[in-house]
Amino acid sequence: MLFFIAAQAEAQASNPPPVQLEQVEVIGRRGAARIAPEQELGPEDIDNLGAYDIGEVIGRLGERLALRQPPVVIVNGRQVVNAGAFTGFPPDALARIEALPPQAGAIYGGDPSRRVFNIVLQPAFKSRDAQARASRPTAGGTSTVSFDAQQSQIKDNDTFLLGAQTSRTTALRSDERSGGAQGLSEGGAYSLRPETQSVSADLATTGALGDWATSFTANARMQRDAFTSRMSDQVVQTSQRSDSLTATVGLSGRALGWSVRAGLDGLLSQTRLSGLNTLASRTQVLSANLSVDRSLMDLPAGPLLVTADARYFGSRLRIENAPTDPARTTQALDLRTNLTLPISSQTPEKRGGWGELSVNVGARLGALGDTGANGGLNAGLAWTPLDRLRLTGQWSRATDSPTREQRFEPPRYGPPRPVYDFQSGQAEDIAPLLGGAPDLKAQRTETTSLSASAGPFGRWGVQGNLDFQSVRAFDAIGALPALTPTVEAAFPDRFLRDAEGRLIGIDQRPINLAEIASDTLSSGLSASIPLGGRADMGLRRGSVQVSITHTWRLDDSITIREGIPRLDQLAGDGGAVSRHQLSLRLDGRYARWGVNVAANWRGPSRLRRDLGRDGSDDLRFSALTTLGVRISTMIGSSGTANDPASRRRDDGPRLELEVQNLLDARPEATLGDGRPAPGYGRNDQDPLGRTVRISLSRRF
Repeated sequence: MLFFIAAQAEAQASNPPPVQLEQVEVIGRRGAARIAPEQELGPEDIDNLGAYDIGEVIGRLGERLALRQPPVVIVNGRQVVNAGAFTGFPPDALARIEALPPQAGAIYGGDPSRRVFNIVLQPAFKSRDAQARASRPTAGGTSTVSFDAQQSQIKDNDTFLLGAQTSRTTALRSDERSGGAQGLSEGGAYSLRPETQSVSADLATTGALGDWATSFTANARMQRDAFTSRMSDQVVQTSQRSDSLTATVGLSGRALGWSVRAGLDGLLSQTRLSGLNTLASRTQVLSANLSVDRSLMDLPAGPLLVTADARYFGSRLRIENAPTDPARTTQALDLRTNLTLPISSQTPEKRGGWGELSVNVGARLGALGDTGANGGLNAGLAWTPLDRLRLTGQWSRATDSPTREQRFEPPRYGPPRPVYDFQSGQAEDIAPLLGGAPDLKAQRTETTSLSASAGPFGRWGVQGNLDFQSVRAFDAIGALPALTPTVEAAFPDRFLRDAEGRLIGIDQRPINLAEIASDTLSSGLSASIPLGGRADMGLRRGSVQVSITHTWRLDDSITIREGIPRLDQLAGDGGAVSRHQLSLRLDGRYARWGVNVAANWRGPSRLRRDLGRDGSDDLRFSALTTLGVRISTMIGSSGTANDPASRRRDDGPRLELEVQNLLDARPEATLGDGRPAPGYGRNDQDPLGRTVRISLSRRF
């Protein structure tokens, strides 16, 4: 008996009874995405950019990664119906922004060729901001004035943003610049840059309806453009007014184990043109989308994830006084699905094995009106063999119909610009014909991309990336190649000449080209260098963020149609494309002072007169370097609030002085034998040059 009692006491000591806790809190990183980011900007990095809103922060990160198309934006690690409801907030409403690896596009159910950015918002934020800007080139002649005011608030999942903007840019006339193309002053002055006026208002709000999240955004915009052009030695005044109203309603939550997002978008717009052509058009657009995702099962390496997306699009365009069919209706349906399969994981007990390895496969099917069926396949692989080293590969093949704008945008004339004519050896100022082309065919595209990224390393957080992308597009929808005898012979109806053979017009509406081929190698390196010690609440007194990106075009060619040799634009056939481009960004802050420097360089290029060979009548373009500098300071403060977001910015006025194109560099060209090239004088291609902008903003 004593032995039994002793054994029972020993068992109770080694296995104590369970304890019930009143509350258990699991701590994780707020807003984390499904996969670890490739690059990340924290509070100090974001503030160093000197951006006005989150949208500008997204754009700057896209420049660093040399993105060729806008990224998909998710919020707090989750897909949202409309990311535009959040991009208008001030940058200090961001806790961080993450650039996810290339495979994230497929994981989050979007286009696998597009990158994904995760913006993580502060849990609490409130501000009233206003900004006034004025800019003018040092050569004078035109100026821009703009005003922006907004009120924003974040409280967990409830957000609110109300803003209004207005701007006005005066016209720049040809008689306000000297040394223009031959015949600039014939028939009177015309516009080198149009006059533009705009007014817009935005409303964005998110909230909750039971267990579901809701969102609503609306934008109203009015814009007027006016310019003077010369047609057949006559000066004609052209004006365009566009009024638009857009709205988006969204709902997201969980149902039957699926994460669900549904949205409805609407657009009403009206455009009126007078001058070179007179027309009035009305556009109505309605689109709906439904996207779902869930984990099908848990595998040893992680969850098997499936995503599905369905989109419907309908539009109606009516053109008053149209010579043919005044009303055009377009409908489209697009279905997309993707499966992400984890192969191995880098868990602590499996280190030294395969590392993190996953594959994704997807398919798309759709149709757009009378252009037939669309569709595509995609596959990708993501591998992290070592900590801080990521390797990815993506492949996709797709058939895409032209967009509504590419087919049915009303025809209009754009502001005049100088075009060098090899036939006459002169530069003519042409008002190009723009708009849609109803007879466009669907485009077939095959894309292959490989990328590697490493970092961050050390106390400076050094990171590097290397990306290769190969694109082949057949029946490619693109712009008319540069004017050469070969291009004019292939598209004689696109170039208008008078009885004397003088070039007087170019139709630059989109066309189908037999093939466009592009191979590009991009690389980047970035680091964040701390300055000084720690200030209040643990933030540094300052830091400098440096990034360098290089783009190397290995191939850039066009095949117009069968029977015409391939146009190598890097060599100068059908276009002048620089083989190398380099950019340097420096964003720094110390105490109340900030500085932002942007330097861009592009290499020399050539535009051949005759296909396949260099000649004395070619256009040879010099390398071009531009430098922009912005200096900012807080000139007063009304105190610092207690919430985490407000500590990053005082309430006092902020003054910025920005000089764009500090070196006043302009595009320069000579003919193949060194003679001056008409149309490439000091003010022909870039009549603005160095521009000074002053901004004054304040948080109230």
